Amino acid sequence: MFGLDFLLDENLNLWFIECNASPQLIGTNEYKTEFLSKMLQDMFEIQYAYLRSRWSRIQKLVKKYHEMLADKNKDGLVSFQEEFARINTNYLEPEYQISKTNSWTLIMDENIKGKAAYMGILPDECIDDA
Repeated sequence: MFGLDFLLDENLNLWFIECNASPQLIGTNEYKTEFLSKMLQDMFEIQYAYLRSRWSRIQKLVKKYHEMLADKNKDGLVSFQEEFARINTNYLEPEYQISKTNSWTLIMDENIKGKAAYMGILPDECIDDA
């Protein structure tokens, strides 16, 4: 999680001020305390869902290749690295979907190619599809 600070000037130009890799999360009032609590709960839900989803896929892969080795079938071992690379990416299996009450919004998906990866948020001129 990063803390990003922006400023709007008198002409409504948006200026980036700074990015904090470790932002302070201090509830200085009741509203901010509730906001920070919900934000952190939602962030942990997302991280945990991706972790569980990936771990589930890796366990299935290990079991599959363990059975192949037990059967002395080594033909498929060459593809192990390719299959591991494919399953070790960030995507969620259906059983690990994020709740509808989660306040975070997906703004980019590296598994999608081209401008579609940015969920329609960025205008075409901001995206280099090269």
